[in-house]
Amino acid sequence: MEKSLLEYKGQLTSEVRVQLLDLLKCIALCNLGQRNDLKKLVGIALELLDNAQRYNASEDVDFRWHVENTQLVVTIRNKANRQDAERLVESVETIAAMTPEAVTEAFKKQLLNEGFGEKGGAGLGMLQIARKVGRNIKAEIQAAGSNEFICTSVVSTELAPQP
Repeated sequence: MEKSLLEYKGQLTSEVRVQLLDLLKCIALCNLGQRNDLKKLVGIALELLDNAQRYNASEDVDFRWHVENTQLVVTIRNKANRQDAERLVESVETIAAMTPEAVTEAFKKQLLNEGFGEKGGAGLGMLQIARKVGRNIKAEIQAAGSNEFICTSVVSTELAPQP
C-alpha cells in the first residue's frame, strides 16, 4: 500500500494554506523524520499551493503529498483561465529544456525583472521548484469550459537517504 502523508480537497485561502503548511510540517517530520532537506520538501508544497491560490479560477483545490517508493510526490489540481493555464504549461516545458545552471540564471533574472503582473506571473514559483528538484516537474491542462481549464501540476523528488 502506498504511504500517503497528506491529501486535501477543498477551499484554498491564505488561512487554509497556512494551516495546511503547519500540518504538513508536522506530518513530514513524523513520517520522514529529522532530515536535512525537510525545509526544501515543504517548500515545494508551499510554492505549489501559492501558485494554485494565486491563479485559481475557483476557490477549490485538490492537493496531495505522498511517498511513492523512494520519492516524494506533490500534486495539485485547480481551475485556471486559459491564459494562466497555458502559461503554466509553457513554463514547465521551458524548464524541462533547461540545464540546472540555466534555471538558476533564469531565476536570478526574474528576480530583477520589474514586469510582474497583478498576480505575479514572472514564473518564479516554478523556477524556485526547479532549483530544488531539477526537471522533475510536470504540468497538464484539460479544458473544463470555454475559458476554464483544470491544471494539474506534479513535482517529484528523490528522498535521499539521511545520515
